[in-house]
Amino acid sequence: MKKILLLSTLVIAVVLSSCKEKKSKIKNPVFQGYIENTQVNVTTRMPGRIEKIFVDEGDTVKEGEPVAVLDTRVLKAKREALLAKLKNIEVNKKRLEELYKAGAVPQQKLDEINTGYDIVNAKLKALEINIEDMTIKAPMDGIISVKVLEPNQMMPPGMPVVIETDPKSTWARFGIPETYLDQINLGDTFELTTNSNNLKLRAKVIQILPMANFATHTPTTLRDERDVRTFDIKMLILNNQMKCKPGMSVYLTLKPEKATSHEAN
Repeated sequence: MKKILLLSTLVIAVVLSSCKEKKSKIKNPVFQGYIENTQVNVTTRMPGRIEKIFVDEGDTVKEGEPVAVLDTRVLKAKREALLAKLKNIEVNKKRLEELYKAGAVPQQKLDEINTGYDIVNAKLKALEINIEDMTIKAPMDGIISVKVLEPNQMMPPGMPVVIETDPKSTWARFGIPETYLDQINLGDTFELTTNSNNLKLRAKVIQILPMANFATHTPTTLRDERDVRTFDIKMLILNNQMKCKPGMSVYLTLKPEKATSHEAN
């Protein structure tokens, strides 16, 4: 009986020793992160019916390039009415100026028609701006990632017609346990791998959030265990940005975690 008990104790000790050895010799830990991009709603302050959309999902656009145009018939009709009114005011203005020079009309009449002329001109300029805003343009160089609306649909103010992605503003975000933070510093560059064998990315650390998000490991009743918290790491992608899609998985390989003193013993 004593021999069996001794043998059992020896087996348990060997297993525990093996577990400690494996824990202290984690090789090449790999952390999974995700690609994120800056995305912009392409919209306008003017409501209206979409007359035509010039782009589709996946298209590359340049800053200032027309993306869509709204129906401008009503605004152009208002412009024609204002132009006709302005022309009539100009005729009367010239007549009053001649009469004023001859002393036939007071200064007040001339001031009134000049004020009316300025008001119609201001309304015409505002209308021209509104007509110009009916052509929706790309706010930056980018890729059309989502087509929100279709031709002949009504577009409320602020509603995007498409969503544009900026490939130059592409980054990877990781949650890294604090036990590995000594291997990551602002400005460091890393090579990231992807699920595509031929696609590798260079990334530069641009942000390490100063506050931990949550504990990835909570201590149990075992002696000497501590909380291990996760920090948010943001890395700017330096190459192959056009091949990076939002939500795509990327992988960061770091050195093995150092064994703690009680594990080493």
